[in-house]
Amino acid sequence: MKMQTLTADVLVVGGGTGGTAAAIQAARRGVKTVLVSEFPWLGGMLTAAGVSAPDGNELLAFQTGIWGAYLRELSNRQPEGFDHGWVSFFNHDPRVGAAIFADWVADLSNLTWIHGQTPQAVLRQGLQIRGVTFQDWTIWAKITLDATELGDLLALGQVPFRWGWEPRSHWQELSAPLSLEDPADPTYVLTHQYPVQAPTWVVVMQDYGAGGCAPEILAPPG
Repeated sequence: MKMQTLTADVLVVGGGTGGTAAAIQAARRGVKTVLVSEFPWLGGMLTAAGVSAPDGNELLAFQTGIWGAYLRELSNRQPEGFDHGWVSFFNHDPRVGAAIFADWVADLSNLTWIHGQTPQAVLRQGLQIRGVTFQDWTIWAKITLDATELGDLLALGQVPFRWGWEPRSHWQELSAPLSLEDPADPTYVLTHQYPVQAPTWVVVMQDYGAGGCAPEILAPPG
């Protein structure tokens, strides 16, 4: 396939919840936006699990912005409700969530969604990031947002970054450890064994009865 080129005001790389929300809100502000995702659905963990069970606050005061709009649209599309589990107040069918994001994106004529692409190189001019190349696309943008799961653009663009815990002295967060190097600190073991949050794996099971057989799980497209 011949390499194609696009220009945009805002380029968002990564179609998880954060990247999708950023792209939608940027486009709603009137700027030309391009959203590039690896997979053919949007929402990341929120819409990829067997059952969506997001963390969140049940208080109406916190159900604002795009999160509040998402919950209201869920209520419209899932009339049986979504408070059916002890893990979350917002359990819902992930297919419904993916459809909401896809519809919101489709409603915005100034938002282009390209899926099935991963970043290959970051295009820099001095200290400025001017664009990103993918397998089949080169996209130039005034602003580029790295919404990939692991910060792919940081590594590709050789942008200095840090990860893991930070001591309380950096941002005065009371929940942060006092020291990262003092074994006497109560959080020393935690910060060294778990430098980043561990993932949670969820398995969905269904009983097909005696002699029953589960249908074949098809490979993802592409």
